[in-house]
Amino acid sequence: MGTQDKVFNKEVMGKQLRKLRNSTGMNQENFAEKLNLSKDTISNYERGITLIPHDVITILCQKFNVSADFFFFEIDKPLVEDDNIANAFTKELEECSEFEKKQLMEMLKIIRMKPVAV
Repeated sequence: MGTQDKVFNKEVMGKQLRKLRNSTGMNQENFAEKLNLSKDTISNYERGITLIPHDVITILCQKFNVSADFFFFEIDKPLVEDDNIANAFTKELEECSEFEKKQLMEMLKIIRMKPVAV
């Protein structure tokens, strides 16, 4: 058993990888293809047979917008970057009616108001 095996729980990491893959709607084969890995490798990671290497964790974090804590500590908090916030906001805005857009604009104006000294 290597040093990493003692520090990191392969089963937890594998469970989290499966959770991430399922959230994408991809099967193991498609997921593996996206990561340039084999289906068997993904299967071994998910079953906790093989420890997910740090370089693969890094790629997963970048491609799927999760933090390493997601794998190591089961923390499901996604990484939020400015571009992602803008993209998410734009996507939500596209689904709003004109009335909702006007309401949001008014709310935004209120939020952005600077406090007035009394």
